[in-house]
Amino acid sequence: MYLSVIPQQRSNKHRMYIRESYRVHGVQKKRIIEDLGFVEDYLDAYDDPVAHFKEIAKKRTSEKNYLNEEVEVKIRIHDFLDKQQIEKSDFSNRKNLGYIIISYFYHKLKLDKFINSKKRSTDVTFNMDKVFQMLIYARIINPDSKLGTFNSKETFFEPMNFELQHVYRTLDYLFQWRSSLVRHLNNQMKKQFKRDTTLMYYDVTNYYFEIDDPKEMKQRGVSKEHRPNPIIQMGLFMDDMGVPVSYRLFDGNTNDCLTLQPNMETIKDDLQVKDIIVVADKGMMTGDNRGNILLNHNGYVISHTVRGADAEMKNWVKNQEDYIYLDVPEKEQRYEKIKKGRTLETDSTPRVKMKTRFYPTKINVKNKKTGKISKVLINERQIVYYSQKFADKAKKDREDAINKAMKFVDSGSTAVMNNYGSNKYIKTDIIATDGESLSKTDCIKPYFDKQKLKEDEMFDGYYVICTNVIGLNPGDKPLNTKSKFLKDNYFQLNKTVSDIDIIEMYRGLWEIEETFKITKSYLNFRPVFHSKEERIEAHFLSCFVSLVITRLIEQAVESKWSTLQIIESLQKASGTEFENNIYVFDYYDDILEAFDKKLGTQFKRKYMTKGDLKNIIGKMKKS
Repeated sequence: MYLSVIPQQRSNKHRMYIRESYRVHGVQKKRIIEDLGFVEDYLDAYDDPVAHFKEIAKKRTSEKNYLNEEVEVKIRIHDFLDKQQIEKSDFSNRKNLGYIIISYFYHKLKLDKFINSKKRSTDVTFNMDKVFQMLIYARIINPDSKLGTFNSKETFFEPMNFELQHVYRTLDYLFQWRSSLVRHLNNQMKKQFKRDTTLMYYDVTNYYFEIDDPKEMKQRGVSKEHRPNPIIQMGLFMDDMGVPVSYRLFDGNTNDCLTLQPNMETIKDDLQVKDIIVVADKGMMTGDNRGNILLNHNGYVISHTVRGADAEMKNWVKNQEDYIYLDVPEKEQRYEKIKKGRTLETDSTPRVKMKTRFYPTKINVKNKKTGKISKVLINERQIVYYSQKFADKAKKDREDAINKAMKFVDSGSTAVMNNYGSNKYIKTDIIATDGESLSKTDCIKPYFDKQKLKEDEMFDGYYVICTNVIGLNPGDKPLNTKSKFLKDNYFQLNKTVSDIDIIEMYRGLWEIEETFKITKSYLNFRPVFHSKEERIEAHFLSCFVSLVITRLIEQAVESKWSTLQIIESLQKASGTEFENNIYVFDYYDDILEAFDKKLGTQFKRKYMTKGDLKNIIGKMKKS
């Protein structure tokens, strides 16, 4: 990937694109991966926006190469095909067959029945189900604007007989059906895939718009991509399989932590989901959010910063007497207690240690009526965990900040250093004068704060997990229900719950970060081109359904390949008509073979008639 900067004659600005070169049947082509906007819009954020985004493009290339090398995919082009026949083929008439994998899950989730059922209460005469199918297929196979998607609808083997106006009219209805569609998906996930909503992961991200002025939900806020464009916030709940459960949109300037309570109300009202354990990042779990979770008799698992903790918690973490040492084999990801007394320095095995306590703690809760903040005492299970691997990473990550801070101090400059990571290691002293006239700036001398560095190093590798989740003790009778909320605010599960179980619950949070990456890098949820709020909501609803199906597709092949690898294989699973309604398919790889074995597709066939294709497409819908 590389950065392309194009001068704009009308505005005298320079537009940046991340592009990528690729080959189709030996012919080199180029495509736009992402429209970054204008160079001039980033001047306040970066000294050299062009250099910054060149590095981004370089990094993405490295990430993509890594993903492609992570699991070897053997490509078996059908080399016995008649070369002259292929050369005579009209590749402009090439049609995609990979979408039948999406179709399989679309129909397994009974989305066709949902749309057709809802359509009966309208005066619509066109095929709304086909429109919705096209929106989902294209979002995964070749994401584009609604106009771009409509213009490419002929690339699928199934006829898509509708007009552009029908696409936008369908979006208007999708807006009205949002809650019932999300509820339908959840019900089908429970029936078809045995979804368990006891453990729910939550996080927030945002998506930008190709507009300059904020309006309605589209507001300027803290962009996750450091963009100046107006954005919209999306809070997302995900189950323990990594499949999204529900979402809700918020104004772009909404604080992340203010989205959790409304989203919990949404899943409670729309999905009838209750008795859940919310796993979220420490920045999300304010006192108000924790208090709300407890008031609704739910559980939570969050991390707690050690460096920002009070003196009592810091002393508890530093006290080495109660730690239990563990082995954590990297590949098997299993845990095993070992004898105490073996030290980190003498054991070559990657070492971790941990300890736990049940401890009353105070949280700040705001009274909704009076606005006053008061401290509320709650009971909490706290687990401190240490990893040598995390400690080494923290030390390495800090090296750059230390070097910049020391270089700044050595320079003798008195200006404010615009780098938070380095700033925290810089302190200033006021130099006493002998009566001569010196400016205030001349009296300031910066120096490196060794004490701050020592404090940071002391807690490298440690993190604390806080939760109200407990399990059965040895000898306890099983509960009559899956879970129970106790009077002392603990959320009890009908099984034993070890400290390792709690840590594993929290570690699953990385899945939702990966999910957000998929929405931006592969499904292209943004930029958003709609202006009406109803259309914006409908756009994200269709994207949400696409995301659910994408996750199910990954799991169908046991997550052996990355999202990018799977999508690229489905894109390449295409055929070209070369004579008498016979299509030739010239691509086959390990991923397509896995789908053949799992779902009974027939990607391995080199030649297929229209009748063959019709049978395969129909089979996928009925499976």
